[in-house]
Amino acid sequence: MSKKMNVIFIMTDQQRADSIGPERQQYADYPNMERLRSESIQFGNFFTAASPCVPSRHTFLTGRHPWKIGVSGNVKFSTEDETTWMSLLREYGYRCVSVGKTHMIHAGSFHIQVPVGKSFGDQDGWNHFEPAATPEQEENYYDIHVARRACDAIERLNDSDPFALFIGFHAPHEPYVMPAKYLDYCKPEDVSLPENRDPNEYETKSEAYRKRYELFKSKFGNITDEMIKKGIAGHYCLLKMVDDCLGMITNKLKEKDLLENTLVIFAADHGELLGEHGIFNKAATAYESEVRVPFMIRFPDGYKAGETVDTLASSVDFMPTLFELMGLAPDVTLPGHSLVPSIKQGLPVRDYVTLADGHGTMGIRTKDYKLWYNSHFKDGEMYNLKEDPQELDNLYHSPEHLDLRRELFELMLHARVADDERDNLPTKRERLLHAEVKASNEPEVV
Repeated sequence: MSKKMNVIFIMTDQQRADSIGPERQQYADYPNMERLRSESIQFGNFFTAASPCVPSRHTFLTGRHPWKIGVSGNVKFSTEDETTWMSLLREYGYRCVSVGKTHMIHAGSFHIQVPVGKSFGDQDGWNHFEPAATPEQEENYYDIHVARRACDAIERLNDSDPFALFIGFHAPHEPYVMPAKYLDYCKPEDVSLPENRDPNEYETKSEAYRKRYELFKSKFGNITDEMIKKGIAGHYCLLKMVDDCLGMITNKLKEKDLLENTLVIFAADHGELLGEHGIFNKAATAYESEVRVPFMIRFPDGYKAGETVDTLASSVDFMPTLFELMGLAPDVTLPGHSLVPSIKQGLPVRDYVTLADGHGTMGIRTKDYKLWYNSHFKDGEMYNLKEDPQELDNLYHSPEHLDLRRELFELMLHARVADDERDNLPTKRERLLHAEVKASNEPEVV
């Protein structure tokens, strides 16, 4: 292909991996997402390396773990000029633009700010249980406005020079306030209650889980089945709006004949519990619905369209994957692995993924097991995912499973050290600097 590929990365906020594809609930249909999935290669076991919004976006955009750049939770925003895949693409002649929700991580791009206005009324970001109509005009509602501005950017970037565009949506993140026409898309009486919850979980889970459970109880009282159904329905109503926004963007790409020369990536920053284990939201724990996210890549020529790769993959793997797919080799070192062997041959590139929540928690997830540990409480949770995929039987304190716990702790330490070592490998520029220093007879330089 003589012309360089454009890159469009579309990110939703708080979308579960099972919201699209064969796992999706039958009462929620998202034709634009499903069409994109049918034209893409999908990763069935793709995990965010950091479940809160801010560090997750750091990981996707910089290719580095949040602990390496000092942003491990939502209370700490970075405004430094980090190296991102957009800043590196600029060196190859790309014009890079970001639109919408980036949480201030948009180094290397021109950021198009979209005003929130009255989109969410007077509700805060914790309310899952009162879906309501927005007081904002529909065309200026935040996510719809993001889609409009993205389409405007595509219109203006459509010429002979390549571009990269990051599009960040807020939905389906709470509060569930949206244009009125979406409120009836999914009704509480039509949704199913989650199966993976147990009345004994409060006693058998970690202190971090209990703290999150008590937080929701302090805000909303006991979470009833009726409230859970309202929360699930509101979430899927907002996701319908996201699907329409995706349709706006893909229609613009078709109109401008850009799909034949554009790499389209779709992902979420993290998932959402939706009443599983009796709670909503994310980041206090590391259950599958929180950390496993949708991730798919649409190639211009339809390569691997409709196929699914089930090997383990992490958000730190996106950046090295992108550059190998584009045939570029920027002078950076990164902790992640290129997923190209998985894409081309279905081969695994890793045996585990690491997990972090930004609140003192570190975790490890292998094909069959998961462990996470919270440093504040010196406590954690551990699961045999093969025998207990619903994560109800916490093995962390089980005497019979102490050897397994030790093995997973050792693997978690190994993962942290190995990734940091990969991240610290010298670049070409640094090797040249070393040669210059060595030429000066600087003592102790070898």
